[in-house]
Amino acid sequence: MTTVLEAPPGRASAASTPALVVLNLGIVAAGFAVVVSILSGATAESTSISPTAIAVALVALIVGIPHGAVDNLTLPGPIARMRRLQLTAVYVAVAVAAALAIYAWPGPAFVGVIAMTVWHFGTGDVEATRELRGLPPVRGGWRIGYALALGSAPVLLPLTSPAAVSTLVAIEPRLAMVMTEPVIALTRLGVLLLVIGTLLWLIHYGDVRGAIELMALAVLGYVASPLLAFAVYFGFWHALRHTARLADVTYGRIDATSVLKVMRGGVPALVGFVVVVVALATFIDPSHAVGPMLWIGLVIVWGLTVPHMLFVARFDARMRTSRG
Repeated sequence: MTTVLEAPPGRASAASTPALVVLNLGIVAAGFAVVVSILSGATAESTSISPTAIAVALVALIVGIPHGAVDNLTLPGPIARMRRLQLTAVYVAVAVAAALAIYAWPGPAFVGVIAMTVWHFGTGDVEATRELRGLPPVRGGWRIGYALALGSAPVLLPLTSPAAVSTLVAIEPRLAMVMTEPVIALTRLGVLLLVIGTLLWLIHYGDVRGAIELMALAVLGYVASPLLAFAVYFGFWHALRHTARLADVTYGRIDATSVLKVMRGGVPALVGFVVVVVALATFIDPSHAVGPMLWIGLVIVWGLTVPHMLFVARFDARMRTSRG
């Protein structure tokens, strides 16, 4: 593979103090989640999860949810009212179509959504991390490998853990045809090899911080309870970095005020999430069909994720071009 690096990944960075705070918070949160999982005994090998881990996961989700509801900020410049309505209609149509496909064909649709999720998280984190560190973009074949490593460590490792597999199959039995032992073993081996190869590449270029971040994600995905691992990564790593990027593009700076302004646009989605969780906890009898209801919830979330991925992919491409 060929790679084009305008500057080696580890050279002098122009990252501001607020940007470094955002970057460091992800690493600290990942380490905290691992410690909580180990101390509570609810690791990736256990199907149980402690109240503390659940509380931390909920806080992380509350922090992360707003970032997916401000995709309008990824669009270039002001958008006319009619154009905005057209984009909204397309967004909703794609989300509905994706949700229906996942519900109708859970096996192949599940694989497709997970593949898109790995790519979305990986490429988004590559671009966000480079931007926040004040470094030029990574190009060429190594960008693909780097993105796959960053995306698969916090997604595929928790997803293929014993706790996650048993939960997914219980929620939707047809997923048992996908989550077989050979598939799980090969997936985890592939992620391990990919992470090791990428770590060697980062160390070769002197990007010590990049290597530490990837290692932190791998340990988080391998050790922590899957719910806690994904929630902490989603809220305090991926979403926070994306929000900081949007704050920089929209308001020309990264600070607490600009970040909160961006997150404010996603408050309605956050309120909806809280209302649904409270309603389920209050009015649903746990002895009834909780599995099907959770599956429908996952279908809706994954359906909404598909257009979000498409919007952010265009945003990433535009930002990479402007910086390159």
